Amino acid sequence: MNKKYIVRLTEEERATCHAVIKKLKGSSQKVRRAQMLLKTDANGPAWTDERIAEAFGCRVQTVENLRKRLVHHPFLIFG
Repeated sequence: MNKKYIVRLTEEERATCHAVIKKLKGSSQKVRRAQMLLKTDANGPAWTDERIAEAFGCRVQTVENLRKRLVHHPFLIFG
């Protein structure tokens, strides 16, 4: 399936995700979002939405919504 929203994280965004995960800073939802974003990164592992949904125990629609949210509002992703 073609992805409508391609995620390409900057070094700063990647560092933020790693920091959130390492420190378990914030809610469990925030940590999970950071983990999912790192897997969706086109310059990184570039996992499929189906693989991410299976790995994190969520629906494919959840992953698609996360991609869309990052593309439209990159600063609100952890808000």
